[in-house]
Amino acid sequence: MVVVSWWVKQSSTPADSEYRSVKVKLCFAPVSQVDRTWRKTNDDLNKDKTCQFDIIEQPYHNSTTKNNTITWTVKRDVPKGTYFVRAYALNALGSEVAYGQSTNKNKTSNLFMVQPISGRHVSLDITTAVFSAFSIVSLFGFFIVEKWSASRASQKN
Repeated sequence: MVVVSWWVKQSSTPADSEYRSVKVKLCFAPVSQVDRTWRKTNDDLNKDKTCQFDIIEQPYHNSTTKNNTITWTVKRDVPKGTYFVRAYALNALGSEVAYGQSTNKNKTSNLFMVQPISGRHVSLDITTAVFSAFSIVSLFGFFIVEKWSASRASQKN
């Protein structure tokens, strides 16, 4: 689970009166972007592929009147990687006008890792190995029986 809290700096530009909603997303850290062009950061937020996983979108409440905190459970489709959280402030048109993130400017601190769950149990691996071995033994047994049958048939002729 991830607990996310956000607030607006008092000196924010544009003024928080323009904010209508907040969209919180899970973002790949630079270490998880290496050799993966589909995860690259772009300064144009419409082209940015860093933040591919939506956490929540909700109406904006001035941080002095509401506690902007949510708890989010990581979904199964989130791949293994190192992440940070980013919150976008949206205007009435739904355009991203400001954002903040859980890490520093270089994206090197306050990062966290997601480890996938394989969903495989040890008994499944053992069963797979046993049936694989059985199939190989059966195949060799089939060839031996066929060879033996062929040699008996050639002896009769």
